[in-house]
Amino acid sequence: MSLVLLVAAGSAAAGTVTIGNGLPPWKLGQRYVVRPGLVRSERFPANAGPGCVPAVGSASRIDYYRGLRVAWRSNNRGRLYLIDVATSRAGDRSADGLVVGVSTRGAVQQRHPVARLSYTRGPLALGAASITILRRTGKETFDTLVYWFDAQGTLTALETFAGGC
Repeated sequence: MSLVLLVAAGSAAAGTVTIGNGLPPWKLGQRYVVRPGLVRSERFPANAGPGCVPAVGSASRIDYYRGLRVAWRSNNRGRLYLIDVATSRAGDRSADGLVVGVSTRGAVQQRHPVARLSYTRGPLALGAASITILRRTGKETFDTLVYWFDAQGTLTALETFAGGC
């Protein structure tokens, strides 16, 4: 097993997602790397350079592996840094024990009672609805952990994102 380092929920442990066998660790903020199993990539040159990073839609590049999406943002020198990791692999889990393909929206709401449910559409949405846990990491920066659900309320994906200005 390998770990994706997330710091989106109350403690560092609460922000960890365990992803499937054979995948090396990903750490938000790391420099760009291509790992074995890359299926396809999309480039968004209009998003390159300095500026606010409010969501995964501001990525300069998105790489897709089987069941895994990693998004990168370039700085003003053209170097890519990891801003988002999302897994939709059945059996992957958050540190609070929620499992993709098994856990329900009710279980997530029970563990995070102040979190709000939202309905999302778009090409980067990983489900019909989501619950987002946001943690401020600085004056204008934040990390999030997003739980994505299908229309029946089953957990379909886990995502972490680092953003700010």
